[in-house]
Amino acid sequence: MYSQEITRRHRAAIVIAIDQSCSMGGLIQLKGGTLSKAEMVSIVTGDLIDELIMRSCRDGNYRHYYDIALIGYSGDEVYPLFGREIKFYPITTLAEQKVEKVKYDIDYKTLRLGVHLFNNTVSQWVKPVSGGATPMCKMINCVTALVEEWCSNEENKDSFPPLVFNITDGEASDANYDMLRSAALRLRKTGTSDGNTLFMNIHISSESNHESIVFPSTYEVPIEIHHAHLLMDMSSILPEQIHPYIGTSRTHISKPPYIAMSYNASMSELVTMLNIGSRSLVVGL
Repeated sequence: MYSQEITRRHRAAIVIAIDQSCSMGGLIQLKGGTLSKAEMVSIVTGDLIDELIMRSCRDGNYRHYYDIALIGYSGDEVYPLFGREIKFYPITTLAEQKVEKVKYDIDYKTLRLGVHLFNNTVSQWVKPVSGGATPMCKMINCVTALVEEWCSNEENKDSFPPLVFNITDGEASDANYDMLRSAALRLRKTGTSDGNTLFMNIHISSESNHESIVFPSTYEVPIEIHHAHLLMDMSSILPEQIHPYIGTSRTHISKPPYIAMSYNASMSELVTMLNIGSRSLVVGL
């Protein structure tokens, strides 16, 4: 389980769902300047997509290793952040696009597995916008239908299961605790012969009275933090195949099982979450 190599025959599906509600306009202080949470997510998402494109390049040509869906949600809507409809797009399609490069006049170099992540110019695959409420349950239901359709395709039935990232800074405006937990469970029950869909929830914050929590064991989530417990209940348990990568994100040793979530993630922790998830997809030929 969770061992299928990524090839053109067994490509991988990645969904990045981004909260674009009003609170994502909140500011984060970084060395050398200030970013909004929406800008931070735009930068890191852009770098991830650029890396997936780079991983797909062989001998100057791009190979169909990944299907990518970029989804935004705010107000009472769920909408595509790439293309005109919510669907998976081949990485080869993304590789053909001319994407605006944006320069940020701050020092935001962040280490990812020992390698500098950015220079100051990044591809803006997702525009940093914010406004409205947070229809998270509607987003989860939309993604569930999307990955169900992908997994039911005969070409994908034996592929590595879909990987879904939900990046948010707040609580849902369209559902209570039980409704969200049930919706997330339906999403996590989708999958391929290689395993169930992996649902990773990433909560970001500009300030908090609580320390960040990254890939915790169940006992590490303080019971008094309601939203952290909700994210834990919504998220997947990470398979053993991903455990070797987790040491790069933790400041102390803990025992599995590990939860595919982070709470109050900083910019570097957001990078780590996206990186570890995508690094688990081993590209073959």
